[in-house]
Amino acid sequence: MAICASLRYPERAPAPVRMYVNEVDDRPAFRFGRTIVSVAVGDLLGQKAEVIVVAANRRGVLGPLATPGLTGLRSLGGSEIEREAMSLAPLELGIAVMTGAPGLEERGIRAVVHAVIHPALGERARIEDVRRAVPAALTVATKSRLRSVAMPLLGVESLSAKADVDAMVAAVVDELVGSLRRAIPRIDRLTIVCRFAEHADAVEVALAKARERVWTRVP
Repeated sequence: MAICASLRYPERAPAPVRMYVNEVDDRPAFRFGRTIVSVAVGDLLGQKAEVIVVAANRRGVLGPLATPGLTGLRSLGGSEIEREAMSLAPLELGIAVMTGAPGLEERGIRAVVHAVIHPALGERARIEDVRRAVPAALTVATKSRLRSVAMPLLGVESLSAKADVDAMVAAVVDELVGSLRRAIPRIDRLTIVCRFAEHADAVEVALAKARERVWTRVP
């Protein structure tokens, strides 16, 4: 099974439309059409999602597996998942492909979407490739007819400067919200999983601004 797809905000965030779906840390969620977008810190595999998104390179190699919740992925079936993705290589930067999720079914995960953002293993992702990969990943997930998705904050793994992180966060949220506006997604719930609390805070601020500026219409 393999599916492939390619495809500025003000300083202070407005108050978000709150719908608490994360009972652990009580973080807010944001509704964009039928899709509820929330942010979590920690385990990508523990979000009760049917689809997970992982960063990949042009060879289809999973990475980085240091992403929270993915450190044990190989022992759960990651090698087989990786082999399926590698069988589709070479992959174009900015696309997304879907593979099965052997070893992850017990966690309710039925598919893995590989967002191709790294030219090679260990190479830094470019913001333009992340911009293309986000809508591509959502398109692939929508075609699968699965309703819940968990994705890491793509592109920030090798970034340390706050300005670089903020730029990547803005790009991810911009493309995410744009995709939800342009298409009619079948995704009911999408969780952006961050490694650090400060990254999660930045994503929430960007989502709140996007909902007010882009989604909400003022007469």
